[in-house]
Amino acid sequence: MISKFRRAVKQRFSHRWLSLVTRWLDNRIPPASQHRLTMNNIFVLPTGFGWAFIIMSLCLFLLGTNYQNNLMVLLSYILLSVMLLTLFYTHQNFARLAVKSTPLAPFHCHQSGSFYLAVVQQDMPGGKGNLSKDSRSKDTQSKPCRGNIVASWFGHKTQYPFILGATENGDAQNGDSQNGDAQNTMQRLSIPITHRTRGVYTLPRLTLACDFPLGLYKCWTHLDFSAEVVVYAKPLKGEVIKVTASNDGSEQNTNNAATSAQSSSDFHSLTDYKEGQPLNRVVWKQVAKSGDWVVKEFADPVQLKQLLSVDANVETETAISLLTFQVLEQNQQGNHFGLKYQSIDIEPSSGEKHTHQCLTALACLRNTSPPFENNAYINRTGNNAQEASQAKQTSLAKKTKKMGKAARS
Repeated sequence: MISKFRRAVKQRFSHRWLSLVTRWLDNRIPPASQHRLTMNNIFVLPTGFGWAFIIMSLCLFLLGTNYQNNLMVLLSYILLSVMLLTLFYTHQNFARLAVKSTPLAPFHCHQSGSFYLAVVQQDMPGGKGNLSKDSRSKDTQSKPCRGNIVASWFGHKTQYPFILGATENGDAQNGDSQNGDAQNTMQRLSIPITHRTRGVYTLPRLTLACDFPLGLYKCWTHLDFSAEVVVYAKPLKGEVIKVTASNDGSEQNTNNAATSAQSSSDFHSLTDYKEGQPLNRVVWKQVAKSGDWVVKEFADPVQLKQLLSVDANVETETAISLLTFQVLEQNQQGNHFGLKYQSIDIEPSSGEKHTHQCLTALACLRNTSPPFENNAYINRTGNNAQEASQAKQTSLAKKTKKMGKAARS
């Protein structure tokens, strides 16, 4: 009993502390698609090696004053001055960065996605972008940001180190560099994303840290890019119900999943390729000869369309996985297909946008999983939610009893 009570108190305290920190960060560093590192969103503290360095310098100072050794006192002063200079240099090096998020590509729950972050060097360390050209020194513009930067999701222990030296020339983000100033350098960082359940999730804050040059101080920040990621369901190969209908509104025929209906077979003409059209209709010989992307158009007086569905007796998660596989299969074949399952009713169509719409609808169907966070925090939030609901029920019961007693009296 005592161990359970301690565990419950610890979980409640940690959850309460994390919620307070999250609120403070929302006010301090509001969500945005791009961030410039300034004094408002950078935190600096000595590392473990830095605290040991400070303690050693103080011990040398005490020994030098106690034994009246001027050389030892001078050495302690030099070490403390190095510590102080490193503080400013570490902050200035980290404040030269500006980060910008890119749109996230969806991925399946049994795979891992990638969150691409563009890291751009700023013209002024810690500047807000409103400084004049005259106030910018040449030394500041020519110095790149150096060292290793460590990225991690807020609340997660897994870290992803990157070397800032591996940069490539990129387009400048502000107008000053376009007028002939020093070009900014851009580097794309790929940060893995894994999630075991399907759905649409908001990404947590991203922590960036750097301890260049001597490792005495650590600069870090917690950035919120207000980005969402779509996690598709895991595809599962199997049979589903295909209801085939023609454009003229004739009767619908139920076919087996093993049969596949082709839209047409008679060649009609060649047209220019448009984004979203199936690649199996591209004339690759024409592309190889002239470089022009053209697709085959077929005569289609009666175009067959299919509605994908699953029997109601099949389990929901299994049905969603089966339909996910069939949607990917139909899109690969370039067929016109729709989706009808429970509350999902999507008209037949084709293309990448239609496929994304179908997969997103399947991923969000009856999705009750918690947000994108680590498993330990998910369990804590679940337990706290249950405890809160129980407390609400008990409080409501007490209120009803009191009201009943008052009515009787």
